[in-house]
Amino acid sequence: MNDAVQLPPVGAVVDRDGPVVRTHYGTHGEVSHGPLPEGDLDALVARQAEAFARRNEPVVWPVYGDTRLGEALLAAGFEAEPARAVLVCPIGTDTTPLGRIGHDWTGHQRVAELAAGSGPHRRPYAEFLADAAHLSQSSEVVLDGDRAAWLEAIGDAVVVGGVTDPGFAAAVVAHDWRHPAARFLRAEATGALREAFEAAGMREVTTVTRYRLPSPGEPARTRPVRRLFSEPEHDDIWARFYREFAFRPDTREFPGITEPPNSATWYVGDLTDAQLDALPDIVHKGLRESVVDGEELYWLDWHHAGYRFDPARVDGAGPRWPGFTFPDGDYHSYLTRDLRLGTFGHPWEETICVFGDLLTRIDAELTAALGEPVRRSEA
Repeated sequence: MNDAVQLPPVGAVVDRDGPVVRTHYGTHGEVSHGPLPEGDLDALVARQAEAFARRNEPVVWPVYGDTRLGEALLAAGFEAEPARAVLVCPIGTDTTPLGRIGHDWTGHQRVAELAAGSGPHRRPYAEFLADAAHLSQSSEVVLDGDRAAWLEAIGDAVVVGGVTDPGFAAAVVAHDWRHPAARFLRAEATGALREAFEAAGMREVTTVTRYRLPSPGEPARTRPVRRLFSEPEHDDIWARFYREFAFRPDTREFPGITEPPNSATWYVGDLTDAQLDALPDIVHKGLRESVVDGEELYWLDWHHAGYRFDPARVDGAGPRWPGFTFPDGDYHSYLTRDLRLGTFGHPWEETICVFGDLLTRIDAELTAALGEPVRRSEA
C-alpha cells in the first residue's frame, strides 16, 4: 500500500527514481512508492538519502509491512517510529451534516490548537494547511465542539489525516464523505484511537512504520511557496493595496489604480511570442534583485487565491515561480509586503504597471523588449 502522488503539493517539487517518488517541500521531504525491485535496496535507499541531503531536507519514508525495506533503511541511518495499524472500511452512509469549516480561518486555527494537543497523526495539521488542502474539493476539515478531523481523497479512498479525539472516530467512520471515486475510508492509528476505529467497524489490513532521517544541516523553517486565500494575512495586504493605490476595478474606466511615483505602464495587448517569453523573465529577474535577503514576495489575483513566496527559492531546483506576469483574465500583482515595489496587471486595459525600485532596475530592458511605455509617473 502506498500514498500515490497526484498533483504536486503547493510549493513542492516531485522527482521520480524508478518506482520511488520523492516529494521535496523545502522544509522536509517524503518518499512514496509502489512495489520495489528485488535488486539492491541499499543502493536505492542511498540514492534517495543523497537527493534529500543535497536539498538539506530531513526525510520521512513510510513503509507498509515490508521488513526487508525497513532493514535497508535502518542500515542507512534512518530511525523507525512505532508502527501503526492501517485500517479500512467501506465509506459510510450517514448523511448527518458535520461541522465543515471551509474557508473559516478562525475554525482552522481552532483545529490547529486541538491537533497540537493530540496525535500522533498520519498527516500533521500544519502540513495539511501548508498545502492549502482546506481549499481543495478533495479534502475535508470538520469541527464538532472540541473534536476535529481532517481528511483527503486519494485514489479510491478517503484518507484520515488526523482525529483529535477517539470519541469522534465513530462519526468519522459512519459519515458519507461523497467523493465520487472514493469507495473506502482509510486511517492509521494506535492505542485508544485504533480501538475506537475498530469498534466503529474498521479492520486492520497492514501496518505502517515511518522511518526518519535528519538533514545534514539546519533545514529551512518555511516552504518556498505558501498559498493564501482566507488567511487574515491575505485580507490585510489586499486591504492595504486598495487604500494605497485607490484600486478601482472597472472594465472601461482606466487606469485601475492611482499609479504611484516612479512608475511606468506598458501596453501588452498584442505581444509577439518572443515578447511574451521576455516579459516574465525580465520581471522575475528584477524582483529577485530588488528584494533584500530573505524578503518574501506576494502574488495577488483578484478574487482568487494568491501566494507568498521566497523569490530566491523558486525556479531552478525549486518549485516554479508562482503566478503570472501577464494579466490574463484578471488583475494580477507582484508586491513586497510593504508595497514599496511591484507590478500591477490590468486585464481590460491590457497593461502592466511597474513601480518602485523594480522599475529602476528593469526600465531599460522592458522598453527594449516591449517598446516605449504608454504612461510614466514622475519620481
